[in-house]
Amino acid sequence: MFLKFKRRLKARPVAQTLVDFPGETFEAAGEELLLRVATVSDIPGLVAIQEAVYNGYAPWVSRDFYHELTQEKDRLYLVALRKDQVVAFIALVKRDLVSDLHIANIAVLPVWQGQQVGSYLINTAKAVAREIGLKELSLEARRSNTGALALYDRHGFTVVDVVEHYYIDNQEDAISMVLDLEH
Repeated sequence: MFLKFKRRLKARPVAQTLVDFPGETFEAAGEELLLRVATVSDIPGLVAIQEAVYNGYAPWVSRDFYHELTQEKDRLYLVALRKDQVVAFIALVKRDLVSDLHIANIAVLPVWQGQQVGSYLINTAKAVAREIGLKELSLEARRSNTGALALYDRHGFTVVDVVEHYYIDNQEDAISMVLDLEH
């Protein structure tokens, strides 16, 4: 009984309450990639990307992704795939208290960094925010993640705060950034 139940959960996608995202293809590094809604079966790939990005450490573990992907409101998780391998992902959360679309997590396999995959994900987040009538995107990034901070700066994000000791794993500060979509 329990094995049957677990198998059924594997195919369950994240609830699409933000937008109906049918999936799309895009090109990066001369390759065609597919961007689609993440499912629970993508979790091992999501964790593997984080381990590759953070030198063996995954800030979000399987249970964190499972919790997020099975929420029934205000989330959209997208994965970018080359053939059947997850090479990047973005986690979007609509926040009502501040009325923005928050990039809760974004990661690109190191071999795909610098190939416009991260930019494509951010541009998709901008389009989703506009489609649902939100005027801002927000995110936090580790102070030491200079590559990501430069990417966000190129996309027009501005620093609004530094949150000291934000990250639980190493007490690193977070740089809080916002992008005004009306300009």
